[in-house]
Amino acid sequence: MAFDLWLTFVAASFALLMIPGPTVLLVLSYALSKGRSVALASAAGVALGDLVAMTASLDLGSTI
Repeated sequence: MAFDLWLTFVAASFALLMIPGPTVLLVLSYALSKGRSVALASAAGVALGDLVAMTASLDLGSTI
């Protein structure tokens, strides 16, 4: 995958991840009901899951 195409993919993925959705509501509800530490752990888990999903969707077959 060409670098400019990869950079476009990363920018589009980042833009889509910044749109609020159900995970934002989950983290927000945890913050209000259970406190800051649980909310931070939930946010870290969501970010890690998003990173894994984005990485899994990359087409690395053409570069190997």
